[in-house]
Amino acid sequence: MVRVNTRSKAAKRTAEAPEADTRHATKGVQQDVERLAKSKKAQVTTAADGSTTRRTSSSRNGVETEKTLTTSKNGKLLESKLEYSKTTRKGDRETENTFVAETDLLGRRSAQGRTETTSLSGETRRHTVTTKQNDVYGVEQSHREQTVEKPLADGSRTATHTKTKDSVGNQHASSDVTTVREQGGETVTRNDTKAKGSTLETRSHATFDDGLFSVGGGADWKKGQSFGTSTLREREIEKPKAFETADAIGSRAEKALDWLELDAASWSSQVDPSRLKETVLAEGDHGSVRTRVGVTGGQSVSFDGRRGVDSTFNREAKAGVYAESSGQVSGRLGEASYQAGAKAEAKASVDARGRLDTNGLDASVTARVGASIEAEVHGRAETPSITIGGVELNASVEGHARASAEAVAEATGRVQITRNPPTAIVSGEAGASAVAKVEGEVKFSAGPFSVEASGYASAGAEARASGVFGYEDGKLKIGGSLGAALGVGLGGSATLEVDVAQIGEMAKDIADVNDDGKVDFWDGVAAIKKTASFATGWLMPDAPASTTTPATGGVTTSTAPSTPGAVSGTTTTPAATGTNTWDGLSMPNPDRYNMENPKEAAQFQRDMAKYQQMMNNISLYWQTLSNVLKAQNDTAQAIGRNTR
Repeated sequence: MVRVNTRSKAAKRTAEAPEADTRHATKGVQQDVERLAKSKKAQVTTAADGSTTRRTSSSRNGVETEKTLTTSKNGKLLESKLEYSKTTRKGDRETENTFVAETDLLGRRSAQGRTETTSLSGETRRHTVTTKQNDVYGVEQSHREQTVEKPLADGSRTATHTKTKDSVGNQHASSDVTTVREQGGETVTRNDTKAKGSTLETRSHATFDDGLFSVGGGADWKKGQSFGTSTLREREIEKPKAFETADAIGSRAEKALDWLELDAASWSSQVDPSRLKETVLAEGDHGSVRTRVGVTGGQSVSFDGRRGVDSTFNREAKAGVYAESSGQVSGRLGEASYQAGAKAEAKASVDARGRLDTNGLDASVTARVGASIEAEVHGRAETPSITIGGVELNASVEGHARASAEAVAEATGRVQITRNPPTAIVSGEAGASAVAKVEGEVKFSAGPFSVEASGYASAGAEARASGVFGYEDGKLKIGGSLGAALGVGLGGSATLEVDVAQIGEMAKDIADVNDDGKVDFWDGVAAIKKTASFATGWLMPDAPASTTTPATGGVTTSTAPSTPGAVSGTTTTPAATGTNTWDGLSMPNPDRYNMENPKEAAQFQRDMAKYQQMMNNISLYWQTLSNVLKAQNDTAQAIGRNTR
């Protein structure tokens, strides 16, 4: 007899658990986690959710160290989580390491490690963050970002560089450098940015809440490049005397308005709706084609009665063609419907707004022109409902697709002149962009099961420029910027949902064979009775319960036994002419049929065919039963292997 120490095995599994969770961590983190998990000096706390946290702190040779380990394995199925952190401080250097490993309810693992370091060397400050993550799909990604702040002889320089790469071949790099210099009484600020490469971002989830099981995931891939540069020159100057004059005039205006005690007033109007005309080119039972051409917009002016006037003005001119179509059919197999639309449209707009008060003027104008095309379709099909296990079920499929392309150019200008604070500045920005995108999604559901998937592809380009000139914050400012970007993208996601609660209701209703509202032993008895009744009718089709046939040439009576193997009634030896009687179980006896009689000979052939069909059904029944037993045995063995 061999005795197994189950307590020792459990302790061994517990000790091995952190190592399994930290397989994606560095060797140093793995050792720290193992030591912290076994440390007898650690402060241990247990939260209400069952998670356990262990903490230690130490100070040695001027180095302060704090460590924390939190583990939780109280999920509904296979969920678990491990969180580790370590912070060290020595002089002007501080380093924080974190590691998080998670297992979802399906047993899929993901992990992320992060190291953040801040250091100061002389007057140069460095901040570095490195991360490494492994997702549930096996994709490994590393990212490094470093910011260096460095003084220069005539200013300062701040540079941030990032680099990302993954195990499937994507790489992306970017930089953002800002330099501030003092040159000839001017402060010159220059910023340069650039980025190039591709990135892949993945996401996943697996949840089980309120009887609903959901598992899904997705990915977004982007590739492109961009650049930008800007320069701003600032020089401190004395406040122009014009502001003193404006300040005096503004003060007098405020006093005059206060003395007049004017009432607030406002006015607004809209462009006549008839200026936007719609023409029907074609129209039918399932759709139409229309055009719209015209102008919309409005204007308004309001006076607050004390300090100033606000005004707005906007106009939009558009011309487009719009097509719509829809339809629906229904029949024995269910219903189906669709809606589709397409449009080609061009727009031009101007939007102006401003405020004039005793403090000054603040006004802006934006002009925009663009063209777009779009096509969209939505369809749905649904089967009639059926009831299974007391639950009403049906199946449906729904899809949506959209394709669009748009090109836009716009420009914005702003004028701001105020006496407090003294400001007189003009700024503007202009840009153009073009974007094309195709996207779609589909959803299929059948009873408690549903699957939803979506995807998209896009491409775009953009260019922008801006400028500024004027007096603000006591400085004369002159600057401008220029930038451009180009990129493509792909993405998609899928989600499977199972309504476990609904399945449970169906199973409970089906298992209640005797309809007493409970699932117990007597439901098994009722099920056996129904199965026996079904099997008897299936194995012995059209078997007579009893037959009485008069014999030819005399009175001869035969009553078939009601139960195979039992004898009842009275039988006599049949005459040569036969009685054409078959008990429905044994092979038909030709001696009991008058073969010279065509009708009885035909009856004998029919009874033999029924007998052969019964034998075939019995053979099929035993073959099916054998396969079911084998499948049950294989399933039990598989469950045993997985459990071990």
